[in-house]
Amino acid sequence: MFKSILISSIILFVTTIIESSIFTNIPFFIVVPDVVLICSIYFSLTNGKLFGEISGFISGLFLDFITGVPFGLNTLLRTIIGYLMGLFAKSVIISGLIMPVLSVGIGTLIKRLLLIIVSLVFPKINLSIYGFISSQFLFEFCANIILAPVIFYILGFFKKSISLYDEKDMIGNENSK
Repeated sequence: MFKSILISSIILFVTTIIESSIFTNIPFFIVVPDVVLICSIYFSLTNGKLFGEISGFISGLFLDFITGVPFGLNTLLRTIIGYLMGLFAKSVIISGLIMPVLSVGIGTLIKRLLLIIVSLVFPKINLSIYGFISSQFLFEFCANIILAPVIFYILGFFKKSISLYDEKDMIGNENSK
């Protein structure tokens, strides 16, 4: 398990750097796509809720250190999302096009709902939340679901090193007949 967490942490760190330094400088993006969230959802769906919590916590820490939001906000949100997505690890086949799009779409909606709840509970903290149905949110949502199959495919190359389960235990493996 330590090897899987280490490799996924390195991947999350690299995607955090790419998201915060490269994607923020692309003028086409109204809002930066959340590549780190997509990777965390992949790790959660691959390994379950405990690994989802760990990867969400680690990705949240990386983002909290780099971004200017109140410390712990990303950690809290991504830990919850990692746990919730990890609940479906044994029942979802993440290959293909539909499940990556659906799972990342749901994860993005959960992130937005959790941000709204946190901003209501702590109104004095300036989170600069844009509206639930706004052009910024719709752009982030669309960018995330467009990037999801691509990132899931790329992370599929690391599946043997990331996965806690033997390939015979995975759902949808044609070799386990």
